[in-house]
Amino acid sequence: MIKIILFLILLATCHAKMELMSEGKAGWGLRFPCWRINNRIINLLINKELTGYHFYMCILFLLLFHSPFLFIPFTFKKELITMGLFFWYWTIEDFLWFCESKDYGLRNFRKGRIYWHKRFFCFLPVSYWESIIIGTILLLLGGK
Repeated sequence: MIKIILFLILLATCHAKMELMSEGKAGWGLRFPCWRINNRIINLLINKELTGYHFYMCILFLLLFHSPFLFIPFTFKKELITMGLFFWYWTIEDFLWFCESKDYGLRNFRKGRIYWHKRFFCFLPVSYWESIIIGTILLLLGGK
């Protein structure tokens, strides 16, 4: 499991650095030339605007995380573990983005400073808690 965690951190670090280089000072793809959806359903699901960039990035990583199933037999337990790691990945990647950002950084990692993270609980965005809880439950269910 240590190898998997280290791999997730390495992958998330590379992804965060790529996003920082492409987004510049603007976070959440603010200046990306892509479609955007911001309605009640999207706000209920992710509590922020959905961009075409983030939609396709999520699809890309879903496919990447499931690529081992091209070589190993699919089982429901393996799927639970895959999705648990997928949820943890996004939390790690997003947090590393802030750690590496010269324009935001950890000094601005709080409510009112990040327009795409509107709700915080115990010093973390609510979406982090949701992903950590869902990811952990999936990993525990897949590990039994």
